[in-house]
Amino acid sequence: MDTRSLPHTIEVAVDDLSIGMYVARLDRPWTETPFLFQGFLIREQQELRLLKEHCQSVWVDAKQSISGVKQLGQADDLAARRAAIAKVNFDNRMKQAQPIWDAARESSLRILNAVKFGQTLDVATVKEVVKECVDHILESPSAMLWLARIKDSDEYTAEHCLRVGILSIALGRELGLMPLELEQVGICGMLHDVGKLKVPDEILNKPGRLTEEEFKIMQLHSIEGRKLLLANGQVPAAAVDVAYAHHERMDGGGYPRGLKANQIPYFAKIIAVVDAYDAINSDRVYSKGRSTMEALRILFDEVNTQFDEEVVLAFIRMVGIFPPGEIVELTNGQVAIITACSPDHKLKPRLLMVLDSDKKPCKPKVIDLMRNPTDPSGQPYRVGEVHPTGAFGIDIEAYRREGLIIPGHL
Repeated sequence: MDTRSLPHTIEVAVDDLSIGMYVARLDRPWTETPFLFQGFLIREQQELRLLKEHCQSVWVDAKQSISGVKQLGQADDLAARRAAIAKVNFDNRMKQAQPIWDAARESSLRILNAVKFGQTLDVATVKEVVKECVDHILESPSAMLWLARIKDSDEYTAEHCLRVGILSIALGRELGLMPLELEQVGICGMLHDVGKLKVPDEILNKPGRLTEEEFKIMQLHSIEGRKLLLANGQVPAAAVDVAYAHHERMDGGGYPRGLKANQIPYFAKIIAVVDAYDAINSDRVYSKGRSTMEALRILFDEVNTQFDEEVVLAFIRMVGIFPPGEIVELTNGQVAIITACSPDHKLKPRLLMVLDSDKKPCKPKVIDLMRNPTDPSGQPYRVGEVHPTGAFGIDIEAYRREGLIIPGHL
C-alpha cells in the first residue's frame, strides 16, 4: 500500500510502540504475519511482542489512535493512556485558546489603529484581553505559547504587542509573580510600543539601516509612548514606566534617560527581554527572523550589559533550548520538527521527520534522540542547524492539527 494514501500515519519503530496505538500498515505484507486484520488497535502485550518478532517498523494512524478514548482507557499500558490523554487534552486546550487568541489579536489591532488615528486608548478592552490571557496561561501555558509561534508578517506591530504581552505573562509566571502582577505585566507588554504609532512609517518600516537622524526619531517612541499613556487616567502607572524605560540597559547605555540597573523598573526589565526576543525571532522588512536558539544566545550574550541576568535565565528556562515547533536540519540533511524535549536531556529532543535529505516531503517519522538512533547509513542522528518558524515552507500548525505534534508531551 502506498503510504501517501494514509495521510494521518507516522512511521514508528516497533520498540517505540505502545498499547493504544492504531497500526495501519506494516513494513511487510500482512499475509506474512499472524495478524488477522489489516489495521488494528494494539490492546495487549502479546500483540506488541508479535509486532516486534515480525516487523522492524509500522505505520501508526494518529487520528485513530486518539479517537477511541474509551478503548484506550481499558488499556493496561499507563504510558499509552497518558499519551492518548495528552493528545485529547492539548486539542481541547487549543480549542479554548484559539478564540481567546483571535479576539486578543483583533482587539490589539483595533486598539492600536484607533490610537494611530487620534482616538482615545481603550484601556478597558486591554485589561479585559489581558485578564483572559492570564487566566488561560495560568491554567495551560502550552497552548497560548504555541499560538504565539504562528505569525502574520502583515500585522507585525499589533501581533508583536500581543506576543510580548503573552510571553511576559508566561515569563512572569516563571518568575513567581502573583496573578494581579501578571495582569499588570501583561498590560505593560500590550502597551509597551504604543509610542511607535507616532513614528513615521517610512522610518518604522525602512528596509535598510537607519541614519543617525532617523534613529534619533525612532528612539523618541519611548517618550511618545509615555505621553500617550500619561494622558489616559485609566492606564496603570507600571505601563507608563515600561513604555518609557523598556529600552534602558543594565550598563546605563540605553535610552531615553541612560538609567542604570538599579534604576530600571522590574517590569521594564521583563518587557525588555521579551521585546528583544520577539523582534529577533520575527521577520521584519529589514531582516529575516532568527531561530529560537539564536535569539536565546543573543539574549544570554547581553546578560548584565543590556539585560537582567535573572530575567534572561528564567526566560531561557521557560522557552527551552529546543522548544516544540522549532524546525531543525540534521547533520545528514534531513529536516524535522521538534515535538518535545525532556528537562533531563535538554540536547536530545524528540523529532518528527518531515523532509528527506533532498528537502523533499517524506512520510512523517518519529525520531527520539534520547534513544541514540541511527539513520539508514548507520550514522547517529544529530541536530546540525536550528531554523526559524516557517523554514523550508513547513507549516508546523498543519502537522499539529493532524495530531502528529503534541507540544511538550513526552
